[in-house]
Amino acid sequence: MDIEAWLSASYGEVIAAGDLTFPAAVSFARFVDRHAADVATVTELRQGAAGELVELTFRTGRPQQSVIPIKRTERLGIRFGEGDTMPFVYVLRSDFPDTAHQNLTAEGAPRAICIDDRSWAEARLTWTPAELVHRILSWFRRAAEGNLHDARQPVDPQMFGTGYSLIMSRALIEDASKHDLIAIPDDTGTLMRVIPRSDLSGVVKALPLTVAAFRVPPEQMVRLSFAPGNLASLADMLAARGIDLFADLRTRFGAWLDDAKTNAARINSCLAVIVEMPITAPDGAQQGTDLRAFVTAKKVGDIAVALGVAHKTASKDQGGAAGYVSALVGGSIDEAELGGLAMLPVEVHATFDRALATQIAGRAVEDDRRAVIVGGGAIGAHVAPCLAREGRFRWTVIDDDVLLPHNLARHIAFAGNVTERKSDILAGALASILDDESSIAAAITARVGSDGDRNEDADRVLEDADLIIDASASLLAERYLSDHPAEARRISIFYSPAGDAAVLLAEPKDRSVTLRDLEAQYLGHVVNEEALAGHLATPARTVAYTGACRAITNLIPESRVMALSGLVAEGLGQAADADEGIVRIWSLGEGGAVRSFSYPAEAVRRFDVDGWQVALDDGLRGRVATMREERLPNETGGIMFGVVDIPARRIHLAGAAPAPTDSVASPGGFTRGTDGVQETIDHVMTETQGQMRYVGEWHSHPLRAGVMPSVTDLVQINWLASIFDMDTLPGLMLIAGENELAVVFVRQEDVRTLPAAETGQ
Repeated sequence: MDIEAWLSASYGEVIAAGDLTFPAAVSFARFVDRHAADVATVTELRQGAAGELVELTFRTGRPQQSVIPIKRTERLGIRFGEGDTMPFVYVLRSDFPDTAHQNLTAEGAPRAICIDDRSWAEARLTWTPAELVHRILSWFRRAAEGNLHDARQPVDPQMFGTGYSLIMSRALIEDASKHDLIAIPDDTGTLMRVIPRSDLSGVVKALPLTVAAFRVPPEQMVRLSFAPGNLASLADMLAARGIDLFADLRTRFGAWLDDAKTNAARINSCLAVIVEMPITAPDGAQQGTDLRAFVTAKKVGDIAVALGVAHKTASKDQGGAAGYVSALVGGSIDEAELGGLAMLPVEVHATFDRALATQIAGRAVEDDRRAVIVGGGAIGAHVAPCLAREGRFRWTVIDDDVLLPHNLARHIAFAGNVTERKSDILAGALASILDDESSIAAAITARVGSDGDRNEDADRVLEDADLIIDASASLLAERYLSDHPAEARRISIFYSPAGDAAVLLAEPKDRSVTLRDLEAQYLGHVVNEEALAGHLATPARTVAYTGACRAITNLIPESRVMALSGLVAEGLGQAADADEGIVRIWSLGEGGAVRSFSYPAEAVRRFDVDGWQVALDDGLRGRVATMREERLPNETGGIMFGVVDIPARRIHLAGAAPAPTDSVASPGGFTRGTDGVQETIDHVMTETQGQMRYVGEWHSHPLRAGVMPSVTDLVQINWLASIFDMDTLPGLMLIAGENELAVVFVRQEDVRTLPAAETGQ
């Protein structure tokens, strides 16, 4: 391009410093002369219809080896418009390279670098001549180093054209050939939504915009550098990318003209051309796509005439219900006329679909796994929408409850939703977040908690799921889901009774540790961690929301629910993306302080005996081994705790207490004392809300001794059998040896040991 010709046409003749009239131009030129001579030199000042231009010789600070061909000095033109407008930085070199972060300029204009992605209303609050120089210098430095793109700027340039914006679903471009697209304005008059013509109800005399949408083929993708100024230029730009715009429009308009009466509104509307273009990183790699739109003020009928497929009629009597009729014989394209049809760039906003949600959340890969969430109450109603806004999961909601007035204190619903099913409310909210067919959420009204509640629809979605999320706040539901034959990984989320903490239990991907196991491990941490004291304490105050004796709810403000739910949502996403299992706890303190506790899922060994299943995790095995080693060469022991599910006939060993202080220990024997034992049992029961209980005894054997019960052990076994038989429960004895561990299952007439090979340490 001819830089000098452009300067003369746009900014007239060179003027003296005293002839500058725009205050911003005056202060910038003065600053460069007085304070920035080491960086830039003012060479010329110009004034014209486009504004005032301060020309500089700018020292870029380019290193010896530059990633892109930047010169050590570049000729720049800083344009200042009339009034309070943002300065525009042109590089006055015809062969300046195409890079990221350049503003689109009109054809025939020099390239313009994008030094600030803020709106002028925001930028002007701190804008000074010194900042302008600094931002220009920073742009050249980062460009030369290959670090031009950073998190503060979009990858591709902004376009400045009309004050209008289009909102469009990317899915419409994918199926553009199947739809007649139009754009209709909203109440603001500046936003226009692109929809299929078939979605427009009623009769209209003229449409605001008729839309032609195109997707550039991947192999033809080339970054857009300049904004085409007219329809002919736009056609040339698209032709270089494999799209024959004129051929498409001739076919499209011809079909409309064949039924001009039906398509009169379309033919008398203006044309918008929307193109999905590549987003290119500084290294040339494609980083997704962007939407560009160009609008002409001419009617579709006028464009059809220029394309040679229509004639304009003088009156309806000539058969022109739309004012135009189809040309009987296709004429030639009027290149001059099309070159005079100005095209104005218009911003296009893609609707919030899964791809955009994923991108904004900072993730690279879309997550369309099938997730079933059981429970549409407080935690489910907050966590699921949070994850959906990050583009996560295709959702199904299972719940049998209805929304009552008091639920509004901690829910995303509103008064008009009272008496509606929680499953329908949450599914509807999830489906309304993303403009994506895969985001449609299903709702199933069903109770989950026992085999008697089996529901075919619920079973089907559980079996098809990739992830099952228990948000029911029900122990019955959690254990039911843990035992369900579906293959999907499970995650459980819930608040503490007082609402000052939240918990996440995530199974490992291979489900080698189940929710039942994690429940027991979580309770073990609650008992063992001093920092978690009172974690499961019952709130001191509640409120009755009806006259029923059980109709009470805890005093938990929505602000706290939202804070905890955000933490849980982030943790759930992280857990779902990892293969390992985890127990996580977030606790809120005074002034909004958050304490976080994280524990890996411990591997679990299980065995069945006499109709019961006993589980023992590696964490407990390790703690017992440590207590044994600390007391060598003497034996030691104490009481054991576990989680017992009588109907399911399951026991998970979850805790072991050290020897009471009045115990008698020697290298050849151990007699457990009683000092503090009842207090320990009461403490464990209180801290776990009765979910962990006394289940038996443990003791160690000395060095080089096996783990088979001794004569003394058999006496204690008979005692345990008597004690637990009164409660119709089995008792357990754990014996820790030097290299192995044995679990003895105690019944009145049934003593069994777990083979050492299955529990060897």
